[in-house]
Amino acid sequence: MDGNPNSAARRPKHPKWPFDLSVFAAMSGLWALCLMLAVYAHTASVGLVDPLETVFAGVRFAGDDAQTIVIVEAGIFATISIGMFARQRWALLMALIYMAEVVVSHLVFVIAYLPIRLEWMSVRATALQGPMLVMITLYLWIRGHDFLFE
Repeated sequence: MDGNPNSAARRPKHPKWPFDLSVFAAMSGLWALCLMLAVYAHTASVGLVDPLETVFAGVRFAGDDAQTIVIVEAGIFATISIGMFARQRWALLMALIYMAEVVVSHLVFVIAYLPIRLEWMSVRATALQGPMLVMITLYLWIRGHDFLFE
């Protein structure tokens, strides 16, 4: 060692993960918990009167199919959360790919159901979520670019 604090031997191999990615990991974990609670609370109370609905890959699902999809989504968010807390690059890539899928899924849903007049309220609600989903995806891209392509 040459005593220089900036020598290559003292620098970490990987850049330090920013704090906001840890916050994103915590929010992903909380969202996974909320999804699981929504499935089980919905099943116990109002499942027969008002079935759970969700959109995946541009297709609307209701009832038992929707419950299965929401449980899988909760697993995806939990996996993202655990991986990001462990500072794994695959978790950041998984989050980015999943958010891109959600954006495309919402876009497909809006385009497919726009001609159906009875679905206009659902289309409007889904379309209003679009800008926020795009911003989350862009945030992940901007913050994770250095870690994914180092």
